Amino acid sequence: MSKNSSALYMALKDHPRKRITLEELSQLCHDHEQLAKQITELADQGILVPIKSSKTNGNLKTPLYMRYTICIKQTVQISSEEIDSLHPRLTANRYLLRHRMQFENNKAFLCRLSEWLTDHKGSDVMSRRERSFSIFGDEKELDNHLKLLECMGISGEMLGFYETPEQCFSDYIPVRKNKMTLLICENKDIWFNIRRLMYECGACSLFGTKLDGVIFGQGNDITGKEKFSSYAHYLGADEVSFLYCGDIDRAGFDIYLRLCKAAKDLHIELFLPAYQKMLELSRNIQLPESSDGRCIIPKMGEILPLFTSDEQKQITQILQDNKRLPQEILSYPVLADNMR
Repeated sequence: MSKNSSALYMALKDHPRKRITLEELSQLCHDHEQLAKQITELADQGILVPIKSSKTNGNLKTPLYMRYTICIKQTVQISSEEIDSLHPRLTANRYLLRHRMQFENNKAFLCRLSEWLTDHKGSDVMSRRERSFSIFGDEKELDNHLKLLECMGISGEMLGFYETPEQCFSDYIPVRKNKMTLLICENKDIWFNIRRLMYECGACSLFGTKLDGVIFGQGNDITGKEKFSSYAHYLGADEVSFLYCGDIDRAGFDIYLRLCKAAKDLHIELFLPAYQKMLELSRNIQLPESSDGRCIIPKMGEILPLFTSDEQKQITQILQDNKRLPQEILSYPVLADNMR
């Protein structure tokens, strides 16, 4: 077994399940250029057995299956008494008793965590990496055992840590409140200008709508899995309503719809007054061609009825012609005239 395959083999010994996906193998392998070679070597040794019904990744030169079964013979005998000596929280769902090699392979981690659970009496809460350092003297130790903790039924709440948002969006919220209305701007310029007016002039309403802050959505970035939900949770407010303002084109509405799907636990609506102002300002302007070449028109069934019949025709024409009405039509002077 090569050195790299040996490292992957050790990682597989700690894997909490008997089956593993190609994506998970890719995450375990630090040398991605050698991934196919390492998987092939371990498969030849019978350590990774391909699940043929999962099919391959489509690579004709070095095809890899999408899922494998891990076959590592376990010979160490671990007594139930040794596992039961851990803190009760670590054995509550009996996962370690059913998978005793997980105890053997992670004994140092589990014993230290058990000691901490026994001794810790505080109610302090901190980020996951801060908690990891406070327990193990290593800020990444908990990161390395997240799957094991999940299998054991151990949550961040039990260990007194929270998840730092995957994406920290740029925002300006002058005063954090338990109940807020925040505006998400797809593009940077309008976000910056609204932020500037709120900061320099103390403006707190736009087109007659009260705003408590403004967020830069960073285009497509906001639609990433759990990105915006984790950010919203981090705000710590009891009730937050989000208004969304983006380009009037295929991509702009597609971003909004994907955001609503990715963050369905949040209350997100189109900021209609802004869209209506954009349509008003564009009536005598020749719009540029959209750079979106996907030829996909987003499903507008729930969006178009929000607008008047004339506005609906205008939006439909823009989408059919694949034109782009950018947010930037709401320039600083326009915003300044409509912010109070």
